[in-house]
Amino acid sequence: YDENASEHPVDRETICQIIYEVMKIPAKTVLPLLVALFFVSCGGKKAIYEGTAEQLHDEAVRELDKKGRFIFGGTNYDKVFEILKEIQIRYTYTPYAALAELRTGDVYFRKREYSQAATEYENFISNHPGHENLDYATYRLGLSFYEMRAGKDRNYSKTLQAMNWFASLRENYPDSPYAAETLEKIRECRKILAEREIYIGKFYHKKKNYEAAVERFENVLENYPETRYAPKAAELLEKSRKKLSEKS
Repeated sequence: YDENASEHPVDRETICQIIYEVMKIPAKTVLPLLVALFFVSCGGKKAIYEGTAEQLHDEAVRELDKKGRFIFGGTNYDKVFEILKEIQIRYTYTPYAALAELRTGDVYFRKREYSQAATEYENFISNHPGHENLDYATYRLGLSFYEMRAGKDRNYSKTLQAMNWFASLRENYPDSPYAAETLEKIRECRKILAEREIYIGKFYHKKKNYEAAVERFENVLENYPETRYAPKAAELLEKSRKKLSEKS
């Protein structure tokens, strides 16, 4: 009988009554019944990993920080997921339960499953307002979208989301050590968005939709003037305006 088990399908009195009844059964059938009884009485839910919340968290972090391929001693992601789940189940009302949520996002990020990582980081931010690690979660959320960014001819929503989260980090947590790291990535996002406007503007110009082309080139000059695409946008804007004037 396991007093530490969270569930007991058969209580102590029931077990004793069963044993008493078993004693009346012929000897040749007693052993199988006793074996079955043993497994029933030990059927309580067991912890996969033992230790305090802090010990389990540290173990998950150590496993996550391993380098190299799994077969050569790299990270065992299944193990990390199991430990983090164990923390959330057994230590729900401790600070480590929230950290386990955050580390879950880190695991997905390490696995390059950036969409799932973004979901975990967003959930952490929503579920734990005021948490001391919100700046880290915001940074990692921005990084997740940054890793999903597409080229000039693809959907730009991930690039825009990355830039917005990085900007949010710099605005809300200016003293965060992660804020300084976002500056170059914001510049890269703005460059991608400016390049996309040039790409679309040239497409409209080619289709002789000069009004739409003008709008795109003006957008580059207005919103991304510091990028290397600004001079090109000015040149193309002049050409599109000239064509639009001739058309009128």
